[in-house]
Amino acid sequence: MRGSGFILALGLWVLVLTGQAQSLHAILVADTKDPILATACERDLEVVHHQLSQAAAAMSYELKEQTVSRDLFTAQQLSLVLNNLQVKPEDVVFFYYTGHGYNLQHRQDLFPLLHIQKNEALVAQNPALLEIHEVLKKKKARLCITLGDCCNNLSLNTRGMISRKPYIRGLMLNNDSLNAAYRKLFLESRGDVLITSSKPPQSSCAHPDSGSYYTRAFNEALELASQYNRSITWETLLKDTQRRMEQHSATKEKESVYRINLRTEETIVRQNPDFERINQYLNALSDQHLPANERQQLLGNLKEYFTHKARIDIYVNSTLGEVQPIEQVVKRLYLNAGKIQRINLIERLSTLSADGKYYQRAAIQEIWE
Repeated sequence: MRGSGFILALGLWVLVLTGQAQSLHAILVADTKDPILATACERDLEVVHHQLSQAAAAMSYELKEQTVSRDLFTAQQLSLVLNNLQVKPEDVVFFYYTGHGYNLQHRQDLFPLLHIQKNEALVAQNPALLEIHEVLKKKKARLCITLGDCCNNLSLNTRGMISRKPYIRGLMLNNDSLNAAYRKLFLESRGDVLITSSKPPQSSCAHPDSGSYYTRAFNEALELASQYNRSITWETLLKDTQRRMEQHSATKEKESVYRINLRTEETIVRQNPDFERINQYLNALSDQHLPANERQQLLGNLKEYFTHKARIDIYVNSTLGEVQPIEQVVKRLYLNAGKIQRINLIERLSTLSADGKYYQRAAIQEIWE
């Protein structure tokens, strides 16, 4: 029996070493009975559950998911879930809300109130997103992420519903690529991140079949985070999410709000090319809203990002087309302004120069309507 005890203890120690003793706590709150948002919120739950399941698997964490929706969609039930949440020091907490939200005229908080209690007599019970975040931070998990996809306007009007689906398409990544991105974001970070889809006094948008626009943009940005994207951080992820929102006519004026308080990845000085700036540069070349002379001047900025003889693999939507020299590629983007919806730099298919400062071979994806 003494030997059996030793084996059991050894097994538990191995679990700790491999991260299997840790958990990803997901609290998903969705207004799935709302007459307007019900189907969009249901779709949001599917998207976020899928992403968190993949993140947990990539980290070898156990996914512990609690959903506050349908008949349990009350402030009391949410408070009960928050108060009863038990976490360990190396755990991760991810809170997600999709539904109606609002703000108040003289309120200083940029983050919204969650419109859970619809009865006027109970509106005072509606929690603030920031308040929820502070409660979760006190649980002292290694990483705490709070995301609210809801309106932040100065009224209790209904959330904007759009008849046209968001146009989202990207290259499929293999499991190794996704797992590396998840580990970078969820496993190598300590601290907290607070996110909301719109700043006051803006509304947010959703489609009944595709779900909320910000959630979809966040999902797409995360899906396209790649194994060799050395710049993948919460900062670059959220900036990429915002840029994707700006690609849709319904949300191009919407501006998300986030606060990042991380003690590791965001403070590292990187010598590699700035993924965010390069993506912004490539998209600016094909942005028909920019004056032609301004885009013309951008053609001379190649040397900041690429070697003189850099070769570019061009994907049109998800199909690999031509391989062209960089000078020809940027002229192509310039001439096709207005036709290309978005440009994605695919870092997992790109290689750097010997000094690590420039791309000598890169892959880009052109999203055409």
